[in-house]
Amino acid sequence: MVFATLFIAGCSKNSSQPPAPATLPPKMAELGRVELTPQMPAQFALATNQCCILTGKQLPTGIEIIVAILTTNTDGTVTLSKGQIETLPGHSCGISTGDVGVELTPTLKTQ
Repeated sequence: MVFATLFIAGCSKNSSQPPAPATLPPKMAELGRVELTPQMPAQFALATNQCCILTGKQLPTGIEIIVAILTTNTDGTVTLSKGQIETLPGHSCGISTGDVGVELTPTLKTQ
């Protein structure tokens, strides 16, 4: 009986702390199939004030993609968010940096 009393007291919903605000998922842009040239940046428009620059590199086990999101703010300054992902050619993947993300199915041109 003591266990039940402690359990109920531990589950009390009265709290002096307000609930944490929910975080929204990043805005995801679907780029579809993307063919990258090794070590050559490729730019894609995401919105009127935003672009994504992808740079691919061949790895022994797949592709490394460096992602840079450039956003021009209302005051004219530019914000840069960067990330990277490793994936297999022809497989869909996604990456988010800050509040923006991209989904793509990358391939790498053979030279």
